[in-house]
Amino acid sequence: MASQSKLITSDITPVPGRHQRVQSQRSKDSDAHLQEMPDSPPPQGRKNSKNRKRPSGATAEKSKVTPAAETTSTPAANPPAKRRRTTVVTEEEDDAHTIAEGVDTIITKDKDGNISRLQRIGGPTITIRTHTPTVQNPSTQGNVMPRVGSPGLPSASHDTQVAAENIDDELPPLQDPDDSDDEMDVEGEELEEFSDEAELLKMMTKWTSPMYAFYSPIPEIEYRDGRKCHIFRCTAQANVTRCGHRIVRYLDTKDAQSTSNLRKHARKCWGEDVIKEADEAGTLDAARTLLRKDAGSDKRNGSITSHFARQGKGRVTYSHRQHTKQESRAEHVRWIAESSRPFAIVKDRGYNCLMKTGRPSCYVPSPSTVARDVKTVFGNTCQRISEMLQEHEGDLHFATDAWTSPNHRPYVAVTVHFEDKGKPVSLLLDIVEVAKNHTGENLAEAFVEILEDFKLSDKILSITCDNASNNDTMIEAIAEAIDDFPGEANRTRCFAHITNLVAKSLLKQFDELADGLDVEEVETRLRETEENGPGEKDNEDGLIDELAAMTVSEREEWEEQVLPAKSVLAKLRKLSFKIINSSTILLPAWNAILDELKFKPKKLPRDVATRWNSTYDMLEVAVEYKRAIKQITSDDEEAGDRAVPEYRLSSKEWKIAEQLRDVLKILKDATLFFSRSTPSLATVIPAMDHIDSVLTTQSLNAAYDPAIRASLCIAKKTLNRYYNITDYSEVYRISMVLHPRHKLAYFRKVGWSPTWIDTAHEIVQTEYERKYKNMAIEGEEENEVEEVTTSVSNNIFDSLPMLATAGSTQDELDRYLSTDPENVDDGLAWWNERRAMYPHLSRMALNYLSIPATSVDVERVFSRGRILLSHIRNRLSAQSTRALLCLGQWSLHGYVHDDDILAAAALPEVPDGEGEDGDFLMPDGWDLIESDKD
Repeated sequence: MASQSKLITSDITPVPGRHQRVQSQRSKDSDAHLQEMPDSPPPQGRKNSKNRKRPSGATAEKSKVTPAAETTSTPAANPPAKRRRTTVVTEEEDDAHTIAEGVDTIITKDKDGNISRLQRIGGPTITIRTHTPTVQNPSTQGNVMPRVGSPGLPSASHDTQVAAENIDDELPPLQDPDDSDDEMDVEGEELEEFSDEAELLKMMTKWTSPMYAFYSPIPEIEYRDGRKCHIFRCTAQANVTRCGHRIVRYLDTKDAQSTSNLRKHARKCWGEDVIKEADEAGTLDAARTLLRKDAGSDKRNGSITSHFARQGKGRVTYSHRQHTKQESRAEHVRWIAESSRPFAIVKDRGYNCLMKTGRPSCYVPSPSTVARDVKTVFGNTCQRISEMLQEHEGDLHFATDAWTSPNHRPYVAVTVHFEDKGKPVSLLLDIVEVAKNHTGENLAEAFVEILEDFKLSDKILSITCDNASNNDTMIEAIAEAIDDFPGEANRTRCFAHITNLVAKSLLKQFDELADGLDVEEVETRLRETEENGPGEKDNEDGLIDELAAMTVSEREEWEEQVLPAKSVLAKLRKLSFKIINSSTILLPAWNAILDELKFKPKKLPRDVATRWNSTYDMLEVAVEYKRAIKQITSDDEEAGDRAVPEYRLSSKEWKIAEQLRDVLKILKDATLFFSRSTPSLATVIPAMDHIDSVLTTQSLNAAYDPAIRASLCIAKKTLNRYYNITDYSEVYRISMVLHPRHKLAYFRKVGWSPTWIDTAHEIVQTEYERKYKNMAIEGEEENEVEEVTTSVSNNIFDSLPMLATAGSTQDELDRYLSTDPENVDDGLAWWNERRAMYPHLSRMALNYLSIPATSVDVERVFSRGRILLSHIRNRLSAQSTRALLCLGQWSLHGYVHDDDILAAAALPEVPDGEGEDGDFLMPDGWDLIESDKD
């Protein structure tokens, strides 16, 4: 229905009064229902139903709503020849008649063309609310009653609604007529209420920003703690609901007309491209027309950033717009890579049901399209990461390890580590298939090729790897291939692996895992070992085997001593196996016992050869649940097959179990600490010293079983073997000296010989002078020293301050070592805050203190790989495995750019069904990283 307006003109001056409307006498037919009433005050109790006057002789006509200039130029149909009597009607009667005529706008104009009133009937309303508690207000004194919605009174249930119009920019501001002679004038609080409404209408005439188009046409008026504000509600439409987000604008601020908050929310809710189109529309009316035109259609534009932007760690918000095809493809790339989903999941019936129910036009890409997009984004991101690492100010460190996947593909993974603004950063660089024997030479070849592909060969400082013998050969081969890498001097041995080897050497004397196991049990254990990581069993070249050096008599005596400890481990391992694999008898009996004893439900952990510290975990739970184990291993005949008395432990065996748990705890704690994040290399030597001290104390404790004390001595020898190996690597001592907590004082405290301490100092001094002392520092002025020495002063003492500064710059290492150690945990943060004080030495310290002490981050990649490559998903190509593992981690850490995803999503779709199992084979050179263009 076309919008109608009522134009009222008069040859007389309208009767003044804000709350009166002067109306012309209509024809007899239209006036038949009207009752002539004298001018009188409104009846009591009808405060919001006030009588209004319209001047006699004015004529109403219907027309479309047009700009004010055009509307006011329309002449009256029957211009009055003389003054006529005034007909007074109630507001309800007048509104009913006006609506019946189809008029939704009334413009009152006098003979001079001045607009005195603009009223919209049945349109959007202005709502006035207050959130202020009831308080004593001066306006309530005397006979004047405060208006509803005024400051000082709650009005949540007394909203005042006044019809209003979205006024055209060309309309002149409304004039407030003088109401001093108005017989129907109302109290001051009602005038104030209308003033709020009039103020809003006047302000709306000046609103031209397209941002208002994304909100309700007329905002609400609220009072909050006595402050007047406008409330804008977002009109973004989801499937069946509106966003309804409220933007509050206080009118007592300098930016009361600012649309920045409106724009901020609209960009998040509607999308960047929609906001851009609205801005290009130029005006508010044009923007509203654009939104109405696209409402309900699938033609919706939006920036990928509106969907991928994360809201920190707090609440996640979602757009009210449906994805475009390009956005859908881009979102699938992130989801499948980050969550390790198969490409074929997009063809799953349930997935499509969730995506398309209620929106059958929702686009879902084909598996091959997703696979191609993932690999394309991977290639683009490789380029970006290469450039980022090349531009990094400091050196880079790498960790590497080999792995055989569940689908029997051999891989080598490399992670890169560096410092950024005082924080350690760890990132998966690449994982490639090495389908040949993992000799040291082959591993070195794969490692060097990865570094050359990323153009990082000249940035390497240290390599972290485990203690396998083939890694010794690998380090030597890498040193031959890369001139800047010195080899063993800059090698870091994974300390988590060292602690695991120490634990294995301690337990090896008691380990007869397969003795007495039946065939089914042996097969189960072998299967579990494969599932927990084939090819990952720790290298045991470093284990100290004391038995080999024993005579026959010594060996017999030893066997007799360790028999009780062997018995403890064998019984607990078998008991754990029996309970877990007897789901209908022993497991329910175990749970019933725990319930009876008020223990938390928990299974006895399995002792798995490839799982670090699994023996300690089993012993810890066994000692904690000692009462439950005693009950399930009792020889009570009534228990029947719900008990296993053959695994009952004696009092002596329980004591041995407790002692074994205690001696293994230090190694468990060390593993947890060094696996928690990216520990500094400076923590390794103090950790070794502490473990050695604990093992020594326990081995001398006469309360421990002789077999355990002997095993502690063997574990101590294994630890010391790797402690001595650190002497061949300079990075350990440099990191120690450059940590503000240790410096050289730590070595003196623990009793290092003066010669060793001098050697450590010399190593640091040599490296500092070789590489860092004269290094150009970003932001440092050139020829600073020359400016000092070329002073024109004739008095040498005038240059003392500058000379002192120059000398301090040259002797940064001496200045640093001359101060006492500080109680600092985070060495990187300490040095980052002192870049200005030590511009050259800080760069050296940040490089060395960011060396990872373990290769745990590589192990995490393999753990994620086992999720990606399950036993039922064993045909995934090496190409796809590489892209998914790398891209997933890069995306989760914020290294994937939206532009790269959009570029891939803009490529033509891959026909459905192309590629095996939804995969897509990329051509040669798809992952090529281009050199920097000069």
